[in-house]
Amino acid sequence: MDAIERSELECRVGDTVMSADEHKLGKVVACDARYLTVEHGVLNKGDYYVPMEVVNTRTDNTIYVNVTKDQVTNAGWDAPPPVSTDAEGSVIRS
Repeated sequence: MDAIERSELECRVGDTVMSADEHKLGKVVACDARYLTVEHGVLNKGDYYVPMEVVNTRTDNTIYVNVTKDQVTNAGWDAPPPVSTDAEGSVIRS
């Protein structure tokens, strides 16, 4: 699968996110131009903050990333990305 233009990605809350090795990573709970917030786990829920640059494609209600489940769990993406504000006070994720 070829990478898609980020502007073409229409992510929706509730989309399933799948890894390159076909593991379900979780469900999208939020998204912006830089990150997908993916809720994972059944009993021990948590979030992954998946950078948009690893998104490969989207079909129906599924988003595919080009990294494996192990890469996601070991990338430190369980910590929220740094947040700052611009001159107008709008939030900017780094």
